[in-house]
Amino acid sequence: MTQFFNIASRITGLRDLLASRIVAWLVVCAFVLTVLFKVALPLFVSTASVKANMEQVLSSWTGARANIAGDPHISFWPHPVLTLRAITFEGGDTATPELLAKADAIAAGFDILAALRGTPVFYDFRLVNPVFKVERRTDGTFNWRRAGWMAEAIANASAKTPSAVRNTPIGDIEIDNGTVELTDRVTASVYRVTDISGSAQWPTPTAQMSANLSAAMNGETVEWSVVCDEPMMLLSGQNSAIQTSFKSAPLSFSFDGAANGSIHPFASGQLQLTARSFAALSAWSDGKAPSAGSTGAVAIDTSMTMSAETLKMDNLSLSLDGASATGVLDVAWNGARGPRVDGTLAFDRLDLTLLLSSLLPLQPQSDTADRLDMSFLKQLRLDLRLSAQEASYGPLTLTDVAAGVMAANGRASVDIGDGTYAGGSLSGRIALANDGAEGGQLQFSLKDADLEPVASSLGLAGPLPLGRGMLSVDLSTAEPLSKMTLGGVSGEIRYMANNGTLKNFNGPEFERLAAQGRFFNVSQAGNGSFDFITADIVATLRNGIAELVKADIKGEGRTLSLAGVIPYRNGSLALAGAIRPDDSAIPAVRFFVGGSWPNPVISPLAAIPAQP
Repeated sequence: MTQFFNIASRITGLRDLLASRIVAWLVVCAFVLTVLFKVALPLFVSTASVKANMEQVLSSWTGARANIAGDPHISFWPHPVLTLRAITFEGGDTATPELLAKADAIAAGFDILAALRGTPVFYDFRLVNPVFKVERRTDGTFNWRRAGWMAEAIANASAKTPSAVRNTPIGDIEIDNGTVELTDRVTASVYRVTDISGSAQWPTPTAQMSANLSAAMNGETVEWSVVCDEPMMLLSGQNSAIQTSFKSAPLSFSFDGAANGSIHPFASGQLQLTARSFAALSAWSDGKAPSAGSTGAVAIDTSMTMSAETLKMDNLSLSLDGASATGVLDVAWNGARGPRVDGTLAFDRLDLTLLLSSLLPLQPQSDTADRLDMSFLKQLRLDLRLSAQEASYGPLTLTDVAAGVMAANGRASVDIGDGTYAGGSLSGRIALANDGAEGGQLQFSLKDADLEPVASSLGLAGPLPLGRGMLSVDLSTAEPLSKMTLGGVSGEIRYMANNGTLKNFNGPEFERLAAQGRFFNVSQAGNGSFDFITADIVATLRNGIAELVKADIKGEGRTLSLAGVIPYRNGSLALAGAIRPDDSAIPAVRFFVGGSWPNPVISPLAAIPAQP
């Protein structure tokens, strides 16, 4: 037994000795490796050649001349990394260089063995505080030229024989606090994107490329991601699967489909887009803060096909401030003539008040009330066919509406081909000349309608001949809509009704009061009604005055007639009237109407002194 324990203790001691020697060797190896990485390797790697190679690589990658002012710094732990500072990229002639980009520092991993051979290979780049300057010149060209390696990779993208450039290592590209300055000489506009951070993963030119970036655009934080299955195929003008998304408070969208980047770019797939409002989107694109009352949220879900100058949206689902529509839209754009939108949209319900406030935002004026901004009509061409099961504008509600909207060269029109209102058929037209700077026109005709709810929805009070009939309006103005006054409106209004009632008008009481030869208010004869067979009223408007050309209200046995002028800017009246019995043997009751609507003063002719 004692012998057994002696053998066991010897074995344990041997094991401890071996373990201590292994630990010692590990420590020695770690020390040797540390010395190798910290002291020995830098002696074998020429920083001058590394710097020159990096300049060559960056020039090859970007297509610009790279210049490194700072001294290179090489770190070998935990993996080899080269850091270069004060880098600039130039284009143009060497005599008159043009600054294309700059960066405080660029770090990249490199192959130790290749570096020892004097031909280092770099990958996994990190750019610190880079600034890129992109300019589109007046001839449509850009200040950046395509890099040589990329041109070769694009040229060989679909070749059957593999090219060595296809396997050029790229790796990850990380951006820390970058800036892009975009200058468009064609449109004389400048854009600036700041605080760009994120990374792109692109192992080789033929591998899948993905990127996730965040930035600040006009005061809003944005996030952009993209995944492209075959980047070189896309850039060579052939199709590649691509998924991309863009997120921000004013605008978000995503696309999943195929695209190519040829001279005539093309994309086809599913597009989803949401925007806070047209007004907010326009203000953001102009670098302005959106107004607090911006309304009109927009949402689009469609199958789209886009080429260089056209965008076609099929199976379109559209939401405008809660109103849903389906249909198709075609958008074409031309640099000289601006975009053109054609299509057909079918809405379930449509609030025109909200829609117009979204499309035509109010612009503050220093000397007048706020006005509608319709300047976009000079930059947009429209040809839309709209339908809605229900459409409302303020207190007016129409059903089964079919309309067309057209705009071109500053002229715009809305034509209502068919609609139902107050049980009648409505058609009409609103037209603007020179985006409203030269006035406009309003025409509509309401036939076979119950005119009582029409008067109620318009807020009209007082004695009115209400029945079933027709209302026709044809008005126009040559004044700019931004400065339009009631006095600048001219035109004609026609009103015809059958088998109705003139409410708040007691015919016999009116005649009795008139026979007394004294002044009285029409309200004194308002306890009752006057049933009529027909009512025929025609009025013309000009210079702030409505001339009542004819107003004949024919009832049982007598006809009420009025004629004269109504200066509608102040609501006053100056009318001559008569109640004529059908029996010519009975004298007519003649009177003068003055004062203001809806309770004017009646002056029987007997109460008006004869002229001396």
